[in-house]
Amino acid sequence: MSLAGELVALGEQPTELLKALTHVRAQALQPAEAVEQAPLPSRRGKRGLLVLAVDGDPEVGLRADEHRLHQVVANLVSNAVRHSPQGGRVRVSIAGDDGRARFEVADQGPGIPPDEAERVFERFYRSDHARTATEGGSGLGLAIARWIVELHGGTIRAEPVQPHGCRMVVELPR
Repeated sequence: MSLAGELVALGEQPTELLKALTHVRAQALQPAEAVEQAPLPSRRGKRGLLVLAVDGDPEVGLRADEHRLHQVVANLVSNAVRHSPQGGRVRVSIAGDDGRARFEVADQGPGIPPDEAERVFERFYRSDHARTATEGGSGLGLAIARWIVELHGGTIRAEPVQPHGCRMVVELPR
């Protein structure tokens, strides 16, 4: 192959890689099952945290890539556990209406200041309180979660919880 041919082939590889990464194998799923099957941190970990059983409507269904939905759930719950205080609780809830499935992961941690709520989804972004955490993440989990949710035609957002804490809300088409 000529040098020009090799350069063309090299230029095509990222496109093929992007196609492979953005392919969604949608199938009928229930978010409640995805929560139960996702690789989650221990339900009662070294910090005394308890991930509560899923509340809401366990029969809510949607079409999604099972593996990728598990990634989203695992990222959100891992973050919630990491930022919750000793003895804190993490709540996962599921609902469905208006052609959308909605699941939330809420914690009792320090929360996210409203002016940082959108930035937490940027690659490598860590808020001030996250930078001082002893068990910090890479700053990629929420960026990956947003990418996956958007591949499915959904939205994800961070909401403050009063008096403290954070709620991550994911809405996906059903």
